[in-house]
Amino acid sequence: MGALHRLYRRARFFVRRIAGFDSERVLQFARQSARLSKAPLWWVVADMVWCSVRYETTFENYSEWDFRILKGRERATYMTDPKSFHLARRLNDNSRRAIFDDKLQFAQHFGPELGREWIDLRATDAAAFGDFVSRHPRIIAKNPGGVGGNGISLRDTGDIVDPASVRDELLAAGQVLVEEVLVQHEDMASLYPASVNSLRMVSYLDPDGTVHVLAGVLKIGNGGVIDNFSNGGMYTMLDEHGRALHAASDEEGNPFGEHPVTGVAITGFQVPLYDEVLELVDRLARRVPAFPYIGWDIAITPSGPVVIEGNHNSGVFQSKPSVSGIRQGLLPRYRAAMRF
Repeated sequence: MGALHRLYRRARFFVRRIAGFDSERVLQFARQSARLSKAPLWWVVADMVWCSVRYETTFENYSEWDFRILKGRERATYMTDPKSFHLARRLNDNSRRAIFDDKLQFAQHFGPELGREWIDLRATDAAAFGDFVSRHPRIIAKNPGGVGGNGISLRDTGDIVDPASVRDELLAAGQVLVEEVLVQHEDMASLYPASVNSLRMVSYLDPDGTVHVLAGVLKIGNGGVIDNFSNGGMYTMLDEHGRALHAASDEEGNPFGEHPVTGVAITGFQVPLYDEVLELVDRLARRVPAFPYIGWDIAITPSGPVVIEGNHNSGVFQSKPSVSGIRQGLLPRYRAAMRF
């Protein structure tokens, strides 16, 4: 039954991919892979389709992790977004996912670990918002249901002349969660000061009560005010001590051994206070046992790490072979921790 179920799941995934086929998007990823491998474009597209069935990859996964240059046994070691999604559906209690989907509920639930003041504009009048603005030099407004860095705006409070009109503007845009902007640790700011450069720490709380860190990721902004990969940012993988294993890469596959804006070395960068990061992740992972598999976004402040948000469907981060030289994915680590 297990083999039949996997076959059915893969066939269903393939049908859905074909139904949602975006030819321009697929060709964009295929061209990236063709440039890397020097293979004909038609061959790359055919290989992408094959890998979507054989290894449950998305077309984005195929391009991001250089599947075109990997051997079959190497491809088989990669955790993919569909595999991660299936694990999240199986392990996490979907009936309580609003704790993570709604940033306001998350703030209420994880308040002590946020390390920053926040307000709900719907429960705050103009005078209270004006008082909040007066206490913080910068604020960030978020749509509580936004994903991937969307629905976010950053403001210098010195430019806010009329708090009441700004409040009305934010309410109209659905950006009802307003927070003070975190001041990041000087080492993190040295990488790129215009965004809060964060960590994605993927954790799993096993049935015996042990918290496993499945992946540690350093996310860095590049030209914008957020560090999200889908919004111009870049990332690199961390070792167990919080040191960057290799150069970072962006969504286009460009490698960055040094940051193009600041010139700071990314390869070998040591995340400050990493032992405290691991302690925080351990505490967070135990807070909601109904969600044992979570990706945590962590910021490092001068006084210690704090949580930005949790992702019940974490997404997957792994080393890009053409940048890192690493040709093995994290699937074996997931299997060892989750025992599947």
